[in-house]
Amino acid sequence: MPNQFQFQFHSHTVETSTHTMRTYIQFLFSLLLFSLLCFFVHTKSIIEPCTSSSSCPSLLSYLLPYDSKLSQIASRFHVNISDILAANSVQFPIAAAADHILPSNSAVKIPISCPCVDGIRRSMSAIYTVEASDTVESISDGYGGLASAEQIASVNGINATHRLMNGETVVIPLPCTCLNNVWNGETTVYMSYVVREGERLGSIAAASATTVSDLEAINGLGQALVGPGDVIAVPIAACSSANLNWYNETLIVPNGSYALTASNCIKCSCGPIDLRLQCSPSGLDVACYNLECKDSKLVIGDEYVTHSKYGCNVTLCLYRGHRGGKILRRYAKSISLI
Repeated sequence: MPNQFQFQFHSHTVETSTHTMRTYIQFLFSLLLFSLLCFFVHTKSIIEPCTSSSSCPSLLSYLLPYDSKLSQIASRFHVNISDILAANSVQFPIAAAADHILPSNSAVKIPISCPCVDGIRRSMSAIYTVEASDTVESISDGYGGLASAEQIASVNGINATHRLMNGETVVIPLPCTCLNNVWNGETTVYMSYVVREGERLGSIAAASATTVSDLEAINGLGQALVGPGDVIAVPIAACSSANLNWYNETLIVPNGSYALTASNCIKCSCGPIDLRLQCSPSGLDVACYNLECKDSKLVIGDEYVTHSKYGCNVTLCLYRGHRGGKILRRYAKSISLI
């Protein structure tokens, strides 16, 4: 829409009736009212105040606006390809995955770190290089609406006097939520989700294994009303290493995904049933040492079961963190009585 309209009247050749003038004024009033409504309608998003310098793991639900290679998506959000594969529980050689093309409208989970920036939780790690045909609206669309045009313009000081310049870089303020990685007393990772046309909280809750009341409470919604473009935080149950006595390492993994640790030597998956971390060698083409438990033939993640008349004896080789390039593991035994 043009910034301004220019109307030109030629009073010496036109005789305007009272009825025509009234109709024209009503049209202008309606146009003005519509413009004001469009100007003041803003999408909603959760804002989490913070004071801590710590960050937390978070997710973005990214709906691809156009066909993209996995390497392009990783570059767009400044994350590793391996981390995207892990967040989406995809078992794929990293080298081959880079050129894998995902079609538009594919939903991809993007793992990000959620820091405290200027008193609120948001990620500022994504940097975009402006192209000649770009507008703040097209940049917003390229990020699936996770950052609105208004937010991009505000963070980067883009206005009537400072317009986008070809080749300059702009920061993309991406939404994220921590809430101490807890909900209802359980370990939780929050995913920022852009509401699509026709969606309601009920359908979003059903697809995300949560409830409408939880979505309302987390996002501070007075009622179950959301609209297209709104960004809401969706809770995802997660596994935590907090009670596993790992050395100098804490890992939180969303349900249905995995994470790589110990220089990509170890893969820890979050089981969907018991929400228990299960760690084993990643199998990636990296140099890894100390994967075998001492005085045994078991490697991390292995278990050996023997049966007796009293029950089952289970021997385990467990991952326990890493230190100075060395992978720590522990040999453990348990007895399950009949």
